[in-house]
Amino acid sequence: MTGVIGVLVLIIGLIMAIWPYFTWYLRLGWKFKNAEPSDLALSAGRISGIVFVIVGFILIVSSCSTGSGAERKWEEQFNEKLDAGQVKEISIGMFNPTILSEEEKHTVIDMIQDAELRPFDTGNAFGSNNAGKITFTDETSLDIVIFGPSGGIELHPEGTEMDYEIMSDELKHWFESYYSN
Repeated sequence: MTGVIGVLVLIIGLIMAIWPYFTWYLRLGWKFKNAEPSDLALSAGRISGIVFVIVGFILIVSSCSTGSGAERKWEEQFNEKLDAGQVKEISIGMFNPTILSEEEKHTVIDMIQDAELRPFDTGNAFGSNNAGKITFTDETSLDIVIFGPSGGIELHPEGTEMDYEIMSDELKHWFESYYSN
């Protein structure tokens, strides 16, 4: 939507910059008989048009750069942390969480690394079979939802618009076997 608004602002700005008399007439000239705009009014209209063109261009560019770019950056950072061995612990359960053993933690990390992360929007859907947290060595953390709205294993990072389903049947079966309520 921002891109559409940007295009409209850009077109209006071009009209204002190229034909300042026309835009002056549409704003004020039609109200007065035999009126002519001053040079200052035409210059101000032309400068306003240039400002509109710049704002329109910024809106168009920003609409193209939002969304998947930020999401891809999160995915890359997450995978880099996994590759670098920066996972401190994985806990499962909300009230009395169980911390996975080192062997279990490495098994889960390996399955996550082998899987595709598919972004999805949970919308207003809530609920899960179980939940937990992945904590990294830099003390940041990430919610993991087991059999949530997607029906699979999900990652719910803060600061992103999307959540991610881990596309791994092997991981689903592992959690079903060991940590399903």
